[in-house]
Amino acid sequence: MSRIELPLSDLRVIDMADVKGELAGRLLADLGADVIRVEPPGGAASRCLPPFAPDGETSLYFAFRNFNKRGITVDLTTSDGQARLRELLAGADVWIESTKPGTLAPFGLDPREVSAEFEHLLVLSITDFGQEGPYSRFEATDEVIQAMSGHLAASGIPEKPPLLIPGAFAYDAAGVVGALAATIGLVARQSTGRGQHLDLSALEAAIQLNTWQLANMQPTLDAGLDPPIVRSGTTVVYPLFETADGFITMVILSPRQWFAMWEWMGRPEAFADEMWAQTLTRLMNGDVLNPVIAEHFAPMTMEAAAAEAQRRGVVVTPMLKPSDILVNEHYVSRSTFVPVEVAPGTTAATASGFLEINRQRQGYRFKAPKVGEHNNEVAAKTTAHDPVPVAATTTAHDPVPAGTAATTHDPVPAGGEPAQPLAGIRVLDFGHGGVGVEGGRMLAEYGADVIKIETRTYPDFMRLVTGTEMTPSFASSSRTKRSFGVNSKIPEGLAVLKELVKTADIVIENNSTGTMDAMGVGYETLKELNPGVCMASSQLMGSTGAYADWIGYGPTIQTVGGIKYLWNFTDGDPPPGSNAIHPDHLAGRLCALGALAGLVGRERRGEGAHAEISQAEALVNTLGDLFMAESLSPGSVQPVGNDSERGAPWGVFQCAGDQQWSVVCGRDDSDWAALKQAMGNPEWAQNPAYDSAAGRRAAREAVNAGVAGWTATLSPLEVQEACQAAGVPGAAMLTALDHLTDPQLTERGFLLEVFQPGAGNLVLEGPCFYGSEMPTPPVHAAPLLGEHTRQICLQDLGMDPAEVDRLIEMGALEIPLPDTPS
Repeated sequence: MSRIELPLSDLRVIDMADVKGELAGRLLADLGADVIRVEPPGGAASRCLPPFAPDGETSLYFAFRNFNKRGITVDLTTSDGQARLRELLAGADVWIESTKPGTLAPFGLDPREVSAEFEHLLVLSITDFGQEGPYSRFEATDEVIQAMSGHLAASGIPEKPPLLIPGAFAYDAAGVVGALAATIGLVARQSTGRGQHLDLSALEAAIQLNTWQLANMQPTLDAGLDPPIVRSGTTVVYPLFETADGFITMVILSPRQWFAMWEWMGRPEAFADEMWAQTLTRLMNGDVLNPVIAEHFAPMTMEAAAAEAQRRGVVVTPMLKPSDILVNEHYVSRSTFVPVEVAPGTTAATASGFLEINRQRQGYRFKAPKVGEHNNEVAAKTTAHDPVPVAATTTAHDPVPAGTAATTHDPVPAGGEPAQPLAGIRVLDFGHGGVGVEGGRMLAEYGADVIKIETRTYPDFMRLVTGTEMTPSFASSSRTKRSFGVNSKIPEGLAVLKELVKTADIVIENNSTGTMDAMGVGYETLKELNPGVCMASSQLMGSTGAYADWIGYGPTIQTVGGIKYLWNFTDGDPPPGSNAIHPDHLAGRLCALGALAGLVGRERRGEGAHAEISQAEALVNTLGDLFMAESLSPGSVQPVGNDSERGAPWGVFQCAGDQQWSVVCGRDDSDWAALKQAMGNPEWAQNPAYDSAAGRRAAREAVNAGVAGWTATLSPLEVQEACQAAGVPGAAMLTALDHLTDPQLTERGFLLEVFQPGAGNLVLEGPCFYGSEMPTPPVHAAPLLGEHTRQICLQDLGMDPAEVDRLIEMGALEIPLPDTPS
């Protein structure tokens, strides 16, 4: 696919996201949209965010999140500026904004009213907490969202404070989901001809990524058990081992992986009993086993240990520093970084993009704009762009002939209830674990018919971790899907699977490199069967490059992707770790985005496309500004604990009670003045040196200690209430248990109660964005393995019932086991 065939190249986006969600416009620009970054005359607030280039003025935060955008200035406080923005919106397809609810109404630009006025326009509002609810007017930062989403509570160890995730985790997640939300809206518009208003909550987007914490909470309580220990650090499942020059993460889940490790250690007699092949045995006896493994790895270098382990089929990855990653052979072989001029005479190594489509990187094309750089250019072309016309519809699930366009939607009947935005789209989900299945889940959430393709000969391990074929984690990611049990190693099973492929719009998979080809359903085969199919693939390190054959899981990506090294205090101890499987859930959303971008592009090209997401590169790209800073000043990007260059006081503060914590962030002088009042104007805070941001940063330890003395007398919620009443970003650290009764989540309907056969009553996280033209997203229990095999064969493929029975009998097709709870 040439550069002029980028999937969204006929779209125009007006982007006013500032600080939060800026990746939404960046990702749409990467996919080819003409994104116009609108800033006030003095420039966006994010231009003042660290890290900075050596000139001390160029924000790398802004630069990385605003590549591929043109930039103009508009003064919305004037009637001319308001008219100018309306003129731009009249000719645009998408408007992204991130103001606090109500901010734009005085200017006649309330996002919901604008959406109603410009029927073609898709309006995406990315806010901290959503448009309504008791928290909707709260002040927030990325750190506040981390605290309230449960991520902070799961990060670190009890002996130390909870540890914030490096980078802009929550706001970048909101950006990725924002791009996905916009794309879902665009797919819907292809059918209905109408745009709509999309209400996205950064808090809810972050909770969705929190490693199934919410899904597992209710079963724990129902069993009479205490909630999981907060901050268990690097768990026994993902231990960290020291090598001669660093650390590695190792994961052994299957018997095959264990036997390979046992052989490598020299077949020690102490571990010869077959009981050691059982995951539970190893986890319960880590104090005996892990010292032997540690002794095995101690003399090796981390990269040599990882390379040999991977060769043997054992999951090991090295803990790379940012400086290591910039020169690592795998990233070099994939051109993960490209040189980019970020300031006059200053060139930085920049992560080149989150995904590929048809082997073409969807990433950096040109640098971020200067303030108002394209004012004249855009002014001259305001009316040159008409919103994308609506394509004619075709019948859902008909194969798309090469060279023709198709849409799988049925139009909404005049005066009828709006359809789900992805209604009529069929998705085959070959996912395992947390990546592909989460991509499929996001599509099912908005109406797609998602069919999970699975077999007992190689089951999704998330089904089995508790010893049955259903777990709360699996139920969360595979809700609202159908299950098709098929063994593609049997020719008759493969033949039926290929017939099903002919009816599909999207295929999602995250198997090891080459697995889909070995199954007989690689992309080239899929394209022959169905030229219109759009495939999204996600492998650990990508399907090409020096480490293309490496296997692993989310926590092993953290070490090889650079975040594990940075996710640490400054005391020199090894990283305390977290039980989060980040970036699995994020990569799943990128899979959904890549697949849907292919569908949008299919309207013009008449054929499908293959999106590929390297899970490691997805993580690297979320730290893109930090890698730029490291390339400009080698050795400068190091762990900072809970501190931030952005201001002081800043970070995590202990409250009254055992393991009770809060987050407080002083962004500027105004926040500091308000916080002083909230604290009762204590004497220590009257130091004149603290009157400036620079003075407070220079005295960070003293300022933080003073705030800590105040928070220690209050509960986390009292800190939150005091800060928010003063207009200061402050929040209680919440857990999944707190979420069950949280007033904001309750009012927005985020908590979904589902009875799951095989797992009991569950509370699942709901959608993190809603559309004004979307009905309430459907949700029902996850399927049993093979639950819909007969239905799909008989109703969707029109097969003979006797033939279906024969294929089930021979094992080519699979149905639920006789004793499976239903």
